[in-house]
Amino acid sequence: MIRYLLMVFFLMVFPQFSGGQQVEERNLVRFITGELYGGQLQIHSSKIEHFRGVQPIGIGMDFSWKFISAKAYELCRCYPSLGVSFNYWDLGHEALGNAFSSLFYVEPVLFSPFDVSLSLKAGLGVSFLDNPYDEENNPENIVYSTSIAFPLMAGLSVDYPVSDDWSFQLSAMFQHISNGGVNQPNLGINYTTIGLGVSRKLDRQKVPPSQTVESFDASVGEKGLKSTIIAGLKEPEGSESKASVIGLMAEYHAQFARINGWSAGLMGELDNSKPGSLSLKKGRLSAVTGHHFILGRFDFGQTAGLYLLRGHSTHSPWFQYYTLDFELTGDVEAGVGLKAHGKVAEFLGVRLSIIL
Repeated sequence: MIRYLLMVFFLMVFPQFSGGQQVEERNLVRFITGELYGGQLQIHSSKIEHFRGVQPIGIGMDFSWKFISAKAYELCRCYPSLGVSFNYWDLGHEALGNAFSSLFYVEPVLFSPFDVSLSLKAGLGVSFLDNPYDEENNPENIVYSTSIAFPLMAGLSVDYPVSDDWSFQLSAMFQHISNGGVNQPNLGINYTTIGLGVSRKLDRQKVPPSQTVESFDASVGEKGLKSTIIAGLKEPEGSESKASVIGLMAEYHAQFARINGWSAGLMGELDNSKPGSLSLKKGRLSAVTGHHFILGRFDFGQTAGLYLLRGHSTHSPWFQYYTLDFELTGDVEAGVGLKAHGKVAEFLGVRLSIIL
């Protein structure tokens, strides 16, 4: 169910940026990029020592849309991009098999001296994996146990133009693939990658030069209280049954730069994977604080949480929570979030937020 909600979410919000008008009217420039990748599997648990030294290799194609309006530039002092990446990975070991992924990403430019652009690139999507864990046929693969999983990526990309229409790209990324805890075993695949590619501009329009904009006045940045309902599914270790996780977050948000904000608050959870009828045994209460990239109607958050009360044990006294929300109206956001302890995902959930 979660994977279908995730796909519906992106199908719902992506046309807001990429459909319905002519390219010229939307002040967009389209690009297509082909890229080759090489990587190194990260050993984040002693249980996967037998995969040490594994080196995934891959190939991919990106379609991206760069926003070149004055309003887009004012947003982040750059011409940001949205894109979709399709890639294939040979994960480097017979037990791990292959991955076919599609990811939606955002890519603001950090700076661009001498026409060479350094960008931050972050995204998430859906993967098909062809050799999941099987107790009899594939017991070595304890990193994923479902054919459908959810990849995340974050890193830096350098674009070096060689003509008006062509450029070389070099990227360095951290990538993670997990089923979000909906089935066990699920230690997840973590790997760092280097990519080398060639990009082609598909439109006649040129990307305008940098503009001069006024410094951001933090006193007029968006701020206020945000209340979020969270719903997810997980399969606890040692069990074959699915259970729901229901959460509620109350946070104060404040924007301190054009594309940056901070948040702090509390998060409560009811984990129905734990036995017992008393809600206190199923409950958790955490203090959370985070950073947010604010790109138009998108909010990409990276939150750290510290457990204040735990009705049951967890892998760690703290956790990370990665979120992507889209503003449906001025007061309502919808999105997805992945909660993890270290490099092991606990659950993937959908989110509905109200700005107070």
